[in-house]
Amino acid sequence: MCSPISLSPAEYHDTLLAAVSEVAENSLFAFADASEQAAFEAAAAAPLTDGGSDWLSACVHFSGPVAGRFELTVPEPLARHLCASFSGAEAPDEINEADLVDFTGELSNMMCGTWLTRTRRQDAFSLTPPAVHRGAPQIPGSEDAASELCYLSIDEAPIRLAVQWGIAPPPSQERADG
Repeated sequence: MCSPISLSPAEYHDTLLAAVSEVAENSLFAFADASEQAAFEAAAAAPLTDGGSDWLSACVHFSGPVAGRFELTVPEPLARHLCASFSGAEAPDEINEADLVDFTGELSNMMCGTWLTRTRRQDAFSLTPPAVHRGAPQIPGSEDAASELCYLSIDEAPIRLAVQWGIAPPPSQERADG
Protein backbone atom coordinates (compact mmCIF):
# COMPACT_ATOMS: atom_id res chain seq x y z
CA MET A 1 0.00 0.00 0.00
CA CYS A 2 1.33 3.44 -0.87
CA SER A 3 0.82 6.43 1.37
CA PRO A 4 -0.01 9.97 0.28
CA ILE A 5 3.73 10.55 0.67
CA SER A 6 4.06 8.23 -2.39
CA LEU A 7 6.39 5.65 -0.89
CA SER A 8 6.13 1.89 -0.61
CA PRO A 9 6.22 0.54 2.99
CA ALA A 10 9.90 -0.45 2.62
CA GLU A 11 10.84 2.98 1.23
CA TYR A 12 8.80 4.65 3.98
CA HIS A 13 10.79 2.91 6.72
CA ASP A 14 14.07 3.54 4.88
CA THR A 15 13.38 7.28 4.63
CA LEU A 16 12.41 7.50 8.31
CA LEU A 17 15.58 5.63 9.30
CA ALA A 18 17.66 7.92 7.07
CA ALA A 19 16.06 11.03 8.59
CA VAL A 20 16.50 9.81 12.18
CA SER A 21 20.09 8.74 11.41
CA GLU A 22 20.86 12.19 10.00
CA VAL A 23 19.48 13.96 13.08
CA ALA A 24 21.15 11.50 15.49
CA GLU A 25 24.57 11.66 13.87
CA ASN A 26 24.69 15.36 12.99
CA SER A 27 23.08 16.84 16.09
CA LEU A 28 23.29 14.27 18.89
CA PHE A 29 26.52 12.32 18.39
CA ALA A 30 24.42 9.15 18.41
CA PHE A 31 23.75 6.15 16.17
CA ALA A 32 20.31 5.18 14.83
CA ASP A 33 19.37 1.78 13.46
CA ALA A 34 16.33 -0.26 12.51
CA SER A 35 14.68 -2.18 15.32
CA GLU A 36 11.72 -4.45 15.94
CA GLN A 37 8.30 -3.84 17.43
CA ALA A 38 9.01 -6.59 19.99
CA ALA A 39 12.05 -4.71 21.37
CA PHE A 40 9.98 -1.55 21.82
CA GLU A 41 7.09 -3.42 23.45
CA ALA A 42 9.45 -5.27 25.82
CA ALA A 43 11.00 -1.98 26.93
CA ALA A 44 7.57 -0.38 27.32
CA ALA A 45 6.34 -3.31 29.44
CA ALA A 46 9.40 -3.31 31.73
CA PRO A 47 8.81 -2.01 35.25
CA LEU A 48 9.84 1.53 36.01
CA THR A 49 13.25 1.69 37.68
CA ASP A 50 14.67 3.79 40.50
CA GLY A 51 11.57 5.81 41.12
CA GLY A 52 10.71 6.87 37.70
CA SER A 53 12.07 5.91 34.38
CA ASP A 54 9.23 7.03 32.15
CA TRP A 55 8.38 7.59 28.51
CA LEU A 56 7.96 10.83 26.62
CA SER A 57 5.92 11.32 23.47
CA ALA A 58 6.21 14.40 21.31
CA CYS A 59 3.76 15.16 18.51
CA VAL A 60 4.10 17.63 15.64
CA HIS A 61 1.30 18.28 13.14
CA PHE A 62 2.26 19.16 9.61
CA SER A 63 0.29 20.68 6.76
CA GLY A 64 1.01 21.38 3.15
CA PRO A 65 0.31 19.16 0.13
CA VAL A 66 -0.18 16.40 2.72
CA ALA A 67 -1.48 17.03 6.24
CA GLY A 68 -0.87 14.80 9.20
CA ARG A 69 0.98 14.23 12.42
CA PHE A 70 4.38 12.87 13.40
CA GLU A 71 4.83 11.38 16.87
CA LEU A 72 8.06 10.30 18.54
CA THR A 73 7.92 8.03 21.61
CA VAL A 74 11.18 7.69 23.51
CA PRO A 75 12.24 6.32 26.93
CA GLU A 76 13.21 9.04 29.39
CA PRO A 77 16.77 7.75 29.98
CA LEU A 78 17.48 7.99 26.25
CA ALA A 79 15.89 11.45 26.03
CA ARG A 80 18.05 12.63 28.95
CA HIS A 81 21.19 11.14 27.39
CA LEU A 82 20.49 12.76 24.01
CA CYS A 83 19.59 16.09 25.61
CA ALA A 84 22.89 16.04 27.53
CA SER A 85 24.78 15.33 24.30
CA PHE A 86 22.90 18.06 22.45
CA SER A 87 23.39 20.68 25.16
CA GLY A 88 26.94 19.79 26.13
CA ALA A 89 25.98 18.81 29.69
CA GLU A 90 28.49 16.55 31.41
CA ALA A 91 25.85 14.09 32.64
CA PRO A 92 22.19 13.31 31.94
CA ASP A 93 21.24 14.07 35.56
CA GLU A 94 22.19 17.72 34.93
CA ILE A 95 19.15 18.05 32.64
CA ASN A 96 16.11 19.61 34.33
CA GLU A 97 12.50 18.71 33.52
CA ALA A 98 11.75 21.80 31.44
CA ASP A 99 14.86 21.30 29.30
CA LEU A 100 14.04 17.61 28.86
CA VAL A 101 10.51 18.39 27.65
CA ASP A 102 11.70 21.19 25.34
CA PHE A 103 14.42 18.98 23.89
CA THR A 104 12.06 16.04 23.29
CA GLY A 105 9.67 18.34 21.42
CA GLU A 106 12.50 19.81 19.37
CA LEU A 107 13.80 16.31 18.60
CA SER A 108 10.42 15.35 17.11
CA ASN A 109 10.40 18.62 15.16
CA MET A 110 13.89 17.97 13.74
CA MET A 111 13.02 14.37 12.79
CA CYS A 112 9.72 15.36 11.18
CA GLY A 113 11.27 18.25 9.24
CA THR A 114 14.15 16.10 8.03
CA TRP A 115 11.77 13.30 7.00
CA LEU A 116 9.43 15.67 5.14
CA THR A 117 12.39 17.26 3.36
CA ARG A 118 13.68 13.84 2.29
CA THR A 119 10.29 12.61 1.06
CA ARG A 120 8.82 15.79 -0.44
CA ARG A 121 11.82 18.01 -1.16
CA GLN A 122 9.91 20.15 -3.66
CA ASP A 123 7.03 20.96 -1.26
CA ALA A 124 6.69 23.41 1.63
CA PHE A 125 5.13 22.39 4.93
CA SER A 126 4.02 24.17 8.08
CA LEU A 127 4.60 22.52 11.45
CA THR A 128 2.84 23.13 14.74
CA PRO A 129 4.83 23.58 17.92
CA PRO A 130 5.48 20.15 19.45
CA ALA A 131 3.17 18.87 22.19
CA VAL A 132 5.00 16.65 24.69
CA HIS A 133 3.49 14.36 27.29
CA ARG A 134 4.74 11.74 29.72
CA GLY A 135 3.35 8.30 30.30
CA ALA A 136 3.31 4.76 29.08
CA PRO A 137 3.44 4.45 25.29
CA GLN A 138 -0.01 4.47 23.73
CA ILE A 139 -0.92 3.18 20.31
CA PRO A 140 -1.76 6.27 18.29
CA GLY A 141 -4.96 5.83 16.44
CA SER A 142 -7.47 7.45 14.25
CA GLU A 143 -9.59 5.05 12.27
CA ASP A 144 -10.15 7.58 9.49
CA ALA A 145 -6.47 8.32 8.91
CA ALA A 146 -3.75 6.41 7.08
CA SER A 147 -0.89 5.64 9.44
CA GLU A 148 2.43 3.88 9.77
CA LEU A 149 4.42 2.82 12.82
CA CYS A 150 8.18 2.54 12.56
CA TYR A 151 10.40 1.00 15.24
CA LEU A 152 13.99 2.20 15.43
CA SER A 153 16.71 2.46 18.02
CA ILE A 154 19.08 5.23 18.96
CA ASP A 155 22.21 4.10 20.77
CA GLU A 156 20.49 0.71 21.12
CA ALA A 157 17.47 2.13 23.01
CA PRO A 158 14.10 1.56 21.29
CA ILE A 159 12.01 4.40 19.91
CA ARG A 160 8.78 4.47 17.94
CA LEU A 161 7.68 6.86 15.25
CA ALA A 162 4.02 7.12 14.30
CA VAL A 163 3.05 9.05 11.20
CA GLN A 164 -0.58 9.65 10.29
CA TRP A 165 -2.07 11.36 7.24
CA GLY A 166 -5.47 12.96 6.92
CA ILE A 167 -5.31 14.71 10.29
CA ALA A 168 -5.58 18.48 10.22
CA PRO A 169 -3.35 20.50 12.56
CA PRO A 170 -5.00 21.99 15.63
CA PRO A 171 -6.32 25.48 14.83
CA SER A 172 -4.04 28.50 15.23
CA GLN A 173 -0.92 26.53 16.12
CA GLU A 174 0.78 26.36 12.74
CA ARG A 175 4.15 27.92 12.15
CA ALA A 176 6.13 28.06 8.96
CA ASP A 177 9.15 25.75 9.43
CA GLY A 178 8.97 23.50 6.44
